[in-house]
Amino acid sequence: MAKHIGIGLLLTLQFFSTFPVKKNLPMKKAQLNAMYILLPMLGLLFGGILAMTALLIRETTSSGSLLLALILVVLSLALSGGLHMDGLADVADAFFSYKEKEKRLEIMGDPRIGAFGAMALIVMIAGKLIIVSETALTVSLWMILFIPAISRIGLLLIFSSTQSAKSSGLAAFFQSKTDYRKIARWGFLWFVLIMAAAAMLVGWQLTLVIILSFTVASLWYRNWCMKHFGGVTGDLFGTYIEGMELLLWILLLFFI
Repeated sequence: MAKHIGIGLLLTLQFFSTFPVKKNLPMKKAQLNAMYILLPMLGLLFGGILAMTALLIRETTSSGSLLLALILVVLSLALSGGLHMDGLADVADAFFSYKEKEKRLEIMGDPRIGAFGAMALIVMIAGKLIIVSETALTVSLWMILFIPAISRIGLLLIFSSTQSAKSSGLAAFFQSKTDYRKIARWGFLWFVLIMAAAAMLVGWQLTLVIILSFTVASLWYRNWCMKHFGGVTGDLFGTYIEGMELLLWILLLFFI
């Protein structure tokens, strides 16, 4: 495992961020396992950049909460390249077509954005701006650090416990080349570590609320994917990350 960590980290940056990794990397089972296992670490990297940005703006400027929220939301999009928002738009177009599962999967594969996809993007971005602006000046920097990691831990658990909705596509390829049990074990370990850190740094009450909300929301989302799409796809994973991060910000609004 150790010898594949470096390649796994580069693959994580290459596929899930805008950091420039322009190399042809091996993508055998061991490297892809490492890529997914290190995904929460990428979340911590994103969260660290967001937290340091928030600290810098709080300490050196008199900017209002709306401007800080705008900077954090735009920076988050820039770090991921809008990858997950793109998935959200595709899922919205597919789900609100009210077609059968096969047709929904076909719609998700269409690169064009439809009316429901555009509305979903507007609602998500506006919702994030409003919620983050209500908490940006007072929320613990530790939570800004943890939120991107928690959403990606959830992705690991859903990825390792849910079948692919189709046999083609990048997500299906990754699922066919990875060890579900190993990724699930690491996902659980990451969750325990992050929640233990959160309990010490932001309090056990908020941590307990996060654990319960994370568990219920993740189980509900997994069942929703199975019911309406017959499994998961890359777009559905992206939608999960965006939705989970919004949920965590909403929890901060009501429980800090």
